[in-house]
Order: sequence, then structure tokens, then C-alpha cells
Amino acid sequence: MRLALDDNDGSLTDQIIETVDTPIVILGPNGSIKRFNPASQKLTGYASDEVLGRKVWEFLIIDEEIDGVRAVFEKTRGEDTPTHFTNYWKRKDGQHRLLEWSNKTIHDRSGKVSYVLATGVDITDAQATKLQLSETQAYLMSIIDASPIAIITINERGELQSFNRQAEECFGYKAAEVLGENVKLLMPEPDQSRHDQYMGQYMETGEKRIMERARSVLAKRRNGEQFPAMLHVSEFKDGQPTFVGFIEDITDQKMTERRLKETQFQLQHAGRVGAMGEIATSIAHELNQPLTAAASFAGAVSLKLKKAEYAGCEDAIELLDDVVSEIRRASEIIRQMREFIRNRKTAKSLHNVNQVVQEAATISLIGAESEGVKLETSLDDDLGELQLDRIQIQQVLVNLIRNAVDAMKDCDEKRLKISTAKRVGFVEITVEDTGAGISDEMKERLFEPFATNKEGGVGIGLSISKAIIDAHQGEIFANIRDSPGTVFTVKLPEGAYDEARNHR
Repeated sequence: MRLALDDNDGSLTDQIIETVDTPIVILGPNGSIKRFNPASQKLTGYASDEVLGRKVWEFLIIDEEIDGVRAVFEKTRGEDTPTHFTNYWKRKDGQHRLLEWSNKTIHDRSGKVSYVLATGVDITDAQATKLQLSETQAYLMSIIDASPIAIITINERGELQSFNRQAEECFGYKAAEVLGENVKLLMPEPDQSRHDQYMGQYMETGEKRIMERARSVLAKRRNGEQFPAMLHVSEFKDGQPTFVGFIEDITDQKMTERRLKETQFQLQHAGRVGAMGEIATSIAHELNQPLTAAASFAGAVSLKLKKAEYAGCEDAIELLDDVVSEIRRASEIIRQMREFIRNRKTAKSLHNVNQVVQEAATISLIGAESEGVKLETSLDDDLGELQLDRIQIQQVLVNLIRNAVDAMKDCDEKRLKISTAKRVGFVEITVEDTGAGISDEMKERLFEPFATNKEGGVGIGLSISKAIIDAHQGEIFANIRDSPGTVFTVKLPEGAYDEARNHR
């Protein structure tokens, strides 16, 4: 049922105009103000008697919008067509307010346009909020684009909604190529075929199998190449669910881990070979003396029997001569083995010294942090490359670092410092600890085979280390300090560097 309102005298219309919080302005055919309601007065700071009779564009409109406002006014009046326009009003105090206008003509009894009714909405604050939101979004997007991690968003259908610059770099697609596409194009099989099923299952059950936790996955680049990645997925809801994926390419990390594992295996193998060699050398040295003595004794008995001219001793003399011959042959075999072990070759090539040191430290200190060992490094950036056997030098460093950690086992302060420095003619590597130090008894025998004060130690690590450094024409020594701890120093000559570089 339609309610009819009696407004023959216009009093109801006046009350509405005067009461509403919306600016209402009634203009004459020439643009002069005929009515300026309280909301308009409050908005502009002008009283009604200050504006009546004045044309709106003479004082309320900013200069650059005057022509546009007059054009809209003429169109509204001349074409008798409702119009909409957004423009700024100048307040009495000089401030500007942005208003959104709806304009309509009012006719007299003859149908002639007598007034233009303008109803406005102040959108200044809303526009400022919108602008601020837009700026915030732009700022956030700039941060996302600057992220070193690939960031993508998808909707509940798996369609890509955003694709930052690192994602472009990582996957080889431009954002414009993939937006709206299903995210499964970034996945190899079997995940590609199963992804829609996973999404549907999650949307139906809400069970978070992979959400909000990092996991290692395989991803696929545009060229079809697969690569290892770390994926973390989060969900947020703004009306519709949106899923954010953080993807980090861990190819280099995996290669580093593989290299470290290979190096660790090589070091273990080299350590076993070195230990066997050192033991064999020592055994050869120890066996050679009694074998020589045994050969001398057997030879003396044979000679005595020959001089005594005992009847029937010919067979015994022949056997003794065979014994002497076999003992001497065994002694020669041991001597050759000893010389072979002593003179084993080193596989030298150019290596970055700091990288060699860092790899050795990483391998040696696995688990040491949980034991309270604090590592400090001071690596000279000017070292560059040096000609050395990487595995053998790392074998030396691993031995020194692990010895240092063992020496600090029962200490309150467990501080390990590893340094490199470039000196005149050589490179210096130092391993410094705050451990128990070296006893007086061990000082003189430090690099001898089987010399150790470590419980359960074999005592060949430092002996092998010295043999390796000697093969590199370098030096290794320990500085025994008055304060707790020991400093081991390795010096490697630079002599072969230029020659090796020139023959690359």
C-alpha cells in the first residue's frame, strides 16, 4: 500500500531539506544559490546568508574544476537530464572536501526548468581511506615483489591469483601468463594429477594435511626442469578462502648438502687410509729391526756350522741360508711399503682456501652447538685460491677442530675460533680453543705416532696431519699458552699459486 503524504504548502519538503545530514543545494537557472541547507553550511563553514544569490562556481569550486562543474550544470539544465559528478568544494577555511553529486531539474507549472536540485555525499574520508588502502596494498605488493622467496596465492579452485617477481624468476613464467591458470602447472607428476583431488578433499573436510607447515617438494619450471623446493602454505579468509604459498628453491642447498656428504665420505676414507698408512709405517719400522736381527742370527748359525764341518749338516746349512734369504726378502718388502706410504702423492689443484676451511668446520662441528661450543670465525677475504689437495687439508682441519672440541668437553667456556690470514709468502690457518691445553709430557711428542693423552685415542691424527702438511711444503705447530687452551697453526706456501693459475 502506497502512503500519500500531504505537502500542499511545502512544509514537509522544507523539514526534510533542513533535517537531513546530506548537503542539498538548490540553484537557479543561472547557477546562483537559492537554498543552502544546514548540512551544506556545516560542511563548508558558510552561513546561508553568506552564499544566497552567489553562483556556486564563484567561490565553492576549486579553480581546475570550475569548467567541468559548469558543463555538468548546463547539461543538467539544458537537456533536462539527471547527472552525476564528483568534485571538490572549498570550505571557508580553505580546506577541500570531495563530494559526489546527483543533479536533477525542478520544473514550474508550465514545465519550464526553474531550479536545479543538487544532492551531495561527502566522500572525502572514504576516498582517503580508499587511497590509503590502495597505497598500503601497493606497499605490500612492493614488499612481496622484493621478497627473495617465491610467493603465490590461489583461490579455492586452485587458480593462481598473484605471482610475485621471485616466482617469475623461479618458475620462468611471467605473471600475466599464469594468472587464472591452475597452480598444478607448477607441479610435476604425480602431484599434478592429484592436486585437484587434494583441494577438493580439503574444502570438504577442512583437514589440514599440508597446511601451515614447511615440507620438501619437487616443483617444475616452465622448461620442464624439476627442482627441489621448500613449500609452506597458509590460508586466510576474506569472504572467500585464499591460499598463500611460500616456495623456496633449495637446489643450491641440496647441492651443498650433497657436496658436504661427499666430502665427509672422502674425509672418512682418507682418514682410514691415512691411519692405516701411519700404522703400517710404524709397524714396518718396528718389524724391520727384529727381522734384521733374526737374519743376522740365522746367518751366524749357518756360518758357524760351515766352519765346524759337522758331517750331515749340509741340509741344515741350506735351510738356514733359505731362512736368511726369506727374512731379507720380507724386510725389503716392508721397506718398500714404508717408502711407498711415505712418498704417497697429493692431488693438488686450485681451491678457495676459505671455502675449504668452512666446509671442514661444517663437517667437524655437527652436533657441537648442542654441546655448548660457540664458534667464531675470522676469514681473510683477500686469500683467494691456493694450490692444495682439498681432501687432505680438510682432513688436517677436521682433526684439529675435533681435537679442540674434545679438549673443551669438561670446560665451562667452550669457545672455538677459526681464522685465516694472508702473510708474506704463505697463508696461515689457525684453530684456537679454550680447552684443557697440552700437558708438558705431550709437548715434545705431539706429532709422533701413537702419542696421545686423549682417552680412547689412537694418537695418529696429528702424525698424519704433519705428514700431509709436510707433503704440501708447509708447517704445522702448536702454541702452548699460559691461559687455558691451545692454538694450532697451519702454514701453506703460496709459491705454486701463480704457476698453477697460469697453466689453467
